[in-house]
Amino acid sequence: MEAQTATPQAECECGVHPSVFYLLATLLLTSCSTAMLCASIMTDHWEQVRWDRSTLAALANASNTALQWLLDDKVAKIEDTSHKKSGPATFLVPMNGGIWTMCVSLEEEEVSILSRTGFPKQPLCTNYLANNEDEEPRADWQHRMQNLSISCALVCLIVLGSAALVGTFGVCKHQISAVLITGVMYLLAGLFAMFTLMIIHFKRIQRVSTRGSTHGDDTSDGVIGPQTPALFLLSAREFSTSWSLDLGWGGVALAATTSLLWILLSKIMRYNPISTMLL
Repeated sequence: MEAQTATPQAECECGVHPSVFYLLATLLLTSCSTAMLCASIMTDHWEQVRWDRSTLAALANASNTALQWLLDDKVAKIEDTSHKKSGPATFLVPMNGGIWTMCVSLEEEEVSILSRTGFPKQPLCTNYLANNEDEEPRADWQHRMQNLSISCALVCLIVLGSAALVGTFGVCKHQISAVLITGVMYLLAGLFAMFTLMIIHFKRIQRVSTRGSTHGDDTSDGVIGPQTPALFLLSAREFSTSWSLDLGWGGVALAATTSLLWILLSKIMRYNPISTMLL
């Protein structure tokens, strides 16, 4: 009997415990999901603003508006020709926005070239977190959705940071309850990230449904200069989602999987302490 029991022990001591590979896979997937969610939230490519050239040309021809394309048809310059005295020109530019920023999609060299044609000198990015009294008025529904998306994104970042600390403590000190809490926290992080993604998605639907109306979306995204001559051209503005949104959905899926792995890891650690796994 003693010889029979000694043989399995010798075999176990020679190899690595299978639970170690599960632990490494959990840590790897945790790092990937955390990186994807953080990168998605911190980047500013959630949505893009572009101008439909054919629609813009048709609207300009129907009014007393001179339309000139610059930078290989990337930027449109419009001037109101109904008045004898020509005022400052208005520029219709492409933009890309994040959860709390909206930036002009132009390089510094391109901005310097446009400055020769009357492009105004102003910050190229608008930060929604900053309380700027000179910021253009935004529709009530859009302002509320913007604040909700910012709040959910910040909560997601806080939960991810807390989960990293709790998970490290649970693994190093063999605290099963901390490992279980880490799984729940990653589930909460994925949930708040999903809220952010859904808010941006419905914000996109609202903008598309009101594209033909200048009152449905009264923001000046994509308009640099006097806004009055460009109000009737807003129906030529197009909004589309970008790669940060896709990265966020991938992070949500990985966060849900990560949560399940941490919960299962707490069950494994109950019967197989990490100290015995590594031996």
